[in-house]
Amino acid sequence: MTFLPILSFENVTKSLEGAIILDSLSFTIPDNKIVGLIGANGAGKTTSLRHIIRYYRPDNGYIFLRGQDIYKLPDDSFPVAYIPDTPVFYEELTVKEHLSFLGAAYHTFHLVNGLIDTYEMNPHLNKVPSILSKGTKQKLTIMCAILHKYDILIADEPFTGLDPIQITVFKDNLLHIKDEGKTVVLSTHLLNMLESICDYYVMIDRGKLVGQGLLSDILQSDGEFPTLESLYLHLSQQLE
Repeated sequence: MTFLPILSFENVTKSLEGAIILDSLSFTIPDNKIVGLIGANGAGKTTSLRHIIRYYRPDNGYIFLRGQDIYKLPDDSFPVAYIPDTPVFYEELTVKEHLSFLGAAYHTFHLVNGLIDTYEMNPHLNKVPSILSKGTKQKLTIMCAILHKYDILIADEPFTGLDPIQITVFKDNLLHIKDEGKTVVLSTHLLNMLESICDYYVMIDRGKLVGQGLLSDILQSDGEFPTLESLYLHLSQQLE
């Protein structure tokens, strides 16, 4: 099955502090899908995501969004939102002020009340981030990202700190985002979580592509690997 790509890495190489993190990495992200980015610690997942949000630039290679070099796209209309692995806030602003500020900045204020209800944030609206629990901070991070205007939502370990009910709410939210025609890229160590929601997978190890595609296609081609976890362990060992 052929998908129309929204984003592609082409031979991207990146070194940090003298170590090669991404090694001629090439893969595509299909449009209007939930995509799981899979890899062990140190595989290059977060570095890849930080290239998509333009925090890093490649030492070599290119990244294209709908055929355009992402580093040539204007900042004020860059269509990527980001849920980082570590929450970042304006510590002097309350939860309500965060949401009001972003809603006004991105003309998405009409979404604020719905997000507050969805993530049950009413009891926390007048609190500053420093006094929130880990899970509540994560919910605020998710809400702030969704208030951006975006075509691609990048989520790096977004389930951290969420309880089972909150995880279900967030997964439903991601499915709704997909139904709106947007693309989601998820990175998490919870492979069973990815299997329950993702349409497409990109697997990397030590900065190299291990495999990509539909889970059903990949598993059918190797019937001895019935799960994403067993398949990933097998494929990653091929690079040793």
